[in-house]
Amino acid sequence: MKAPRSLRGKMVLVALAMLATIGAATLYTGIATAELARSLGLLFSRNQHLEDIKIGLAASSTDLTGYLSTRTPDDLSSFFSNSDSLAESAKVLNRAIREDEGLLLQRELAGLIDRYLESARAAAEAKGSRSVEVYTSRFEDSEKTAALARSIIERVESRNLAASIDAYSGLNSRIKAVIATNAALVVAAVLMAFMIFLSYTWAITGPLSSLAAAARAIEGGDYESEVPHEGATEEIATMANAFERMRRSVRAAFDEQRAKAEIERRLIEEELRLVDMDRKLKDAELLALQAQINPHFLFNTLAAGMQLALSEGADRSADFMDKLAAFIRYALRSPSRLVGIADEIECVELYVWLLRLRFGERFSFSIEVDDGTLGIDVPALILQPLVENSVGHGLRDVETGGIVRISARLEGGEALLEVADNGAGMEEAVAERLIREAMEAETSGGEGGIGLHNVIRRLSLATGGRAKVEMESAVGRGTLVRIRLPAGREDS
Repeated sequence: MKAPRSLRGKMVLVALAMLATIGAATLYTGIATAELARSLGLLFSRNQHLEDIKIGLAASSTDLTGYLSTRTPDDLSSFFSNSDSLAESAKVLNRAIREDEGLLLQRELAGLIDRYLESARAAAEAKGSRSVEVYTSRFEDSEKTAALARSIIERVESRNLAASIDAYSGLNSRIKAVIATNAALVVAAVLMAFMIFLSYTWAITGPLSSLAAAARAIEGGDYESEVPHEGATEEIATMANAFERMRRSVRAAFDEQRAKAEIERRLIEEELRLVDMDRKLKDAELLALQAQINPHFLFNTLAAGMQLALSEGADRSADFMDKLAAFIRYALRSPSRLVGIADEIECVELYVWLLRLRFGERFSFSIEVDDGTLGIDVPALILQPLVENSVGHGLRDVETGGIVRISARLEGGEALLEVADNGAGMEEAVAERLIREAMEAETSGGEGGIGLHNVIRRLSLATGGRAKVEMESAVGRGTLVRIRLPAGREDS
């Protein structure tokens, strides 16, 4: 039968259900009360008997332990007295095989009691004859058996207790029903009126409360939760459906507005990105123009200065400008361009000439090159930064006697390029850290100069990672930087 959804149908259904429930409960309570009372009496009697067995078992075990420990006649007499009482109590236990689990537990308990008494009495007799091994073995067996017996008693008591609680609960509820029957005319009328009122109130206020909660959620900006209407009457369900349609409409409008706002935000971000790219492009164009103008202006200026010096007879100044122009021209080559070691040595010689012009006899320089290394290709400008570091850092505090040695030689299938100085040096850990940081760096450091890390990076790219840069140094003993290159040329 389909449940009615209108308020009127629910009122009739609740009234009929309450009348049927009261009649059935009253009839059943009168029949079952007497049987439950008898069952409870039997259960309580069994529990009391089990309690007597448990007490007798504990007393017998205590007396036996005391006798075995002290060997006093009082403990022995009390043990036999409690053992006899325990044996009498165990006689009423079931000893037949039955299908009921409770009776089977009683049969198992009776066997354990008999076994316990046998072991305990044997232990007491062995104690009297001072047979230590026998009474110890018998006592341990009796204790194990007693523990098993207590476990069985606890299981039986748990079963009896559960049954007693169930029976008592049933009896208690049915006693209340019997009492209610005595005042059926009054109580039934009041109860029916209350249940009908409660049913009407719930049928109306429950769905209305859910509808009000949904309205508060929408008021707080929550347009995702659906308006509940399950179990509502036809009248309230109609309102809930209308409210749900309104919620979906509002949510769709908000979703549309959010989508439009997101599209506008992305358009603005894209426009800003394009503006930034346009600005960077203009900056790059300006830098490219400056890069074209500055070298030409510098070379033209140096050439004009050299011609002016020659016309005035200043041969040394003209030589200086000529070498400076040649060095700058080499230094402005593409960092990724490969040159021969011969070109690198020529660049270092130009740089050393300029340093001697600046420092005079303060420092001395030596260049030793193995002819077998001259044809090996390397990235441009990898030795000059190392010489500059030796002069600017290693020999910075040296007034006289400073030496910088530049060498290139073949050794074991490798080309070794070395730049060494006899300056202040540094601790080995500091040298290792400088090499490690230089290898990890991605951009050149300093103020626009070509640093050690830039040299390492270009060597690694040019040789596919086969080139290595090493640094040896000690405090007060100078610093040596060694570049290891594969001796053969690699096809590009």
